[in-house]
Amino acid sequence: MSDKQRIAFLCHPYHRGGVTRWMADAAIGYAKRGMEVYFVTVEPAKEFFSAKGRETLLQLLSKEQNSVHILKVKAGSEFEFGTTEYRAYVYKKLLAELPPGTPVILSDDIAVWEAATALHNSYPIVGVLHADEEQYYKLAEKYYKRVAALVCVSSRVNNTTRSRVPGFNSDHLYTIPCGINLPEISPGVPGNTIFRLVYVGRVSDYQKRTGDLVSICGLLVKNNVAFYLSIIGDGEAKNQLENRFKENGLDRCVAFLGWLSQEQVGIHLSRSDVLILTSDFEGMPIAIMEALAAGCGVAGTRVSGIEDYELHPLAPDCLSVFTVGDIVDAVNKINKVAATPKGIRQQAARKLAEAEFSIQVCLEKYLKVIASISLVPLPPAIIRLSPFRLFYSNLLSAARSIKVSIKR
Repeated sequence: MSDKQRIAFLCHPYHRGGVTRWMADAAIGYAKRGMEVYFVTVEPAKEFFSAKGRETLLQLLSKEQNSVHILKVKAGSEFEFGTTEYRAYVYKKLLAELPPGTPVILSDDIAVWEAATALHNSYPIVGVLHADEEQYYKLAEKYYKRVAALVCVSSRVNNTTRSRVPGFNSDHLYTIPCGINLPEISPGVPGNTIFRLVYVGRVSDYQKRTGDLVSICGLLVKNNVAFYLSIIGDGEAKNQLENRFKENGLDRCVAFLGWLSQEQVGIHLSRSDVLILTSDFEGMPIAIMEALAAGCGVAGTRVSGIEDYELHPLAPDCLSVFTVGDIVDAVNKINKVAATPKGIRQQAARKLAEAEFSIQVCLEKYLKVIASISLVPLPPAIIRLSPFRLFYSNLLSAARSIKVSIKR
């Protein structure tokens, strides 16, 4: 058996945003350090109904040459539409192939948590709480007795978890924002004089409050600020948001670009002056990390994650925070960031990203978490699912498959 330090990641199959992007980047990062890295997931036999064109984690991992060991099994509708118990059973069988004692970092999926924590006597489990959202606190409340450590992406998430799960040993509760690979900063647009704003993320009124972008742009126009807003992303509120911009005579100063590749997003951020975040709640937004890394300033709501850096020494030149839903405050803070000369703003933003959000900084912090875990591993138990539970899951998945087929 290898004497290399080992680590594993257990994740649902599709890229759902910052959480899954980080898991792929972290796995590759540790492998480049010479560690023995495992990535555990399922491979869709054909595109899942819920995929909506997203890449799989296996596709993300294959984009860069690496030595990550993949533990996978093909899965179809019986997995996508089956019970949580069945999905957890599939994950448990894959996990049991790991060398005992391998630390396992979890994605944000209840079947993943159910599977991994069931094998906590064989593998130290690191649960990650990615947002200031009820679903994460419920995971912590349900599984805290079977995890070796809980990592929160912000101080607010840490404090809330501490109060919601008082029985968990706070010595094993950590605050570590997810890290990103810092790209090269692309050159700006020559001769550009229009102030360029950008929004990156899901277009949704729930959580993201993207409707506030209309009000913000309306007040900027009223204040005679020349600007152009690029909206990168998609979601259920996109058509409604486009219509609202048109109804308010603002469609000439906004572009809806849809989902773009990570490289394309980076180019847009490098060429923009300020990223706007309007959310009701967050964890630690990857979009903010990527914006700062690209030299783009940030104006965002005082929510989990971003509030941790409001008083950072570099923040005055590149980051400002406003009250959720306060349009006047938002415009004032956008103007505050805009008032900093572009060169100074870019330099401060990049330095802040390097200090706090580099994937290398993140990986070092996780290694300290793992080093603090003490476990004498037992061989994994035999993984079983009763014929009745398997039959029930298959019956349920068949019914759900028929239902979604009719709706198509």
